[in-house]
Amino acid sequence: MSKYTEKLVEKIVSLIEEDTYSISEICSILKLSRKTFYEWKDTKPEFEKAIEKATDRRDDKLLLIARKSLKRKLEGYTLTETRTTYVPDKDNPEKLALKSQVVRQKEYAPDTHAIKLLLAGDNNRHERAKESSHPALMITVNDPKSVDYLNLLQQTLSTQIPKEKREIIDESKPLSEVPVIEPQPEKKSRYVTIKSVTDQMVPPGYRYRK
Repeated sequence: MSKYTEKLVEKIVSLIEEDTYSISEICSILKLSRKTFYEWKDTKPEFEKAIEKATDRRDDKLLLIARKSLKRKLEGYTLTETRTTYVPDKDNPEKLALKSQVVRQKEYAPDTHAIKLLLAGDNNRHERAKESSHPALMITVNDPKSVDYLNLLQQTLSTQIPKEKREIIDESKPLSEVPVIEPQPEKKSRYVTIKSVTDQMVPPGYRYRK
């Protein structure tokens, strides 16, 4: 069984950060059994912490590489290729002398597919944020008087909502004739949905559902 030492832990951490080998391969390189590796991880908090930090640093490096690659695709880039040719030196055949060097540059335009995917993801994120920021409330009432009160509250709030986003209510009719909701017999709940209302505006004594 391998002996636990700080030097061995440093080697393990270094190999994990390189992201070149799996845990099994690291154990094989360092002559350490997988069983011992995971026993140390379970029984030695400092070892577990060191492994977690090494994994986080490795993931951060990969994320940075991914961001740089995406940035190149979005902006476009120039690739420079250099081709160098050597020949034996006339004065000293054992050495090589530079014969020619050709430098080529190739321009890569922005990747429209990557741009579309990024914009689509950003639009979806904004739509989800917009939907979650204005949840509708479901208020439960049982008596006709409360229904009339909530209908009046709904009309008042609708005047504060942009015209294109609110339902049309015929204000020429009396409140009792507005066909918003009708009271139900006792013991049967009714649900009135009021958009963009906070819990402070709910009539006292009534509960609401999001």
